[in-house]
Amino acid sequence: MNVFVNNQSLSLAQDADLATALGQSGIQNTRGIAVAVNNAVVPKAEWQNKVLNENDKITIIRATQGG
Repeated sequence: MNVFVNNQSLSLAQDADLATALGQSGIQNTRGIAVAVNNAVVPKAEWQNKVLNENDKITIIRATQGG
C-alpha cells in the first residue's frame, strides 16, 4: 500500500503500523517528534498499534530549540 510521509510517497506492506512506517522513513531518533495521521495526533505509546490504510497522510514534526 502507499502512504505519504511529509508529502513523500512511501510503499508499505498491507496492514503496516505507524512505527514500521517511521522506521522505513529513516526516523531513527523518535525523541522530540510528534506524529499525526490524517491530521490527528497519535501518542507515541500507540504508534505500534496504529494500523495504516492506503493513502494515509503522516505528518512528522520535530521540536527544535531556539527563540
